Amino acid sequence: MKYDGSDESVALAKHISEVAPKSAKVVFENDLVRVIEITIRRGQEIPMHSHNRGISYSLNKGKIRVTPEGGKPKSFKVKKGDISWGAESHSVENLGGKIRELYVEFKGQDSSG
Repeated sequence: MKYDGSDESVALAKHISEVAPKSAKVVFENDLVRVIEITIRRGQEIPMHSHNRGISYSLNKGKIRVTPEGGKPKSFKVKKGDISWGAESHSVENLGGKIRELYVEFKGQDSSG
């Protein structure tokens, strides 16, 4: 999945850990990064949410529909090993089988560039 979001709307939406606590599990955290394992079941939709700027790594394949805040939905085929970069508020709907990804969020002021 190649999806680069802007940072303009990040502060407007709640963090994914608040919006979807059963789907977003923190598996590692320190002063520099937070690693979140995200699991989305077939047909599940995660409502509008945000992430800190970071990298998403797909653990398996699937198909999702991403709707950026104030934007039009786009469908993506996700391949195992896909990496994307971004920090845009969005909702996600799983259009296929169970999807798993790791999202590495960068903390601190240096993560904005």
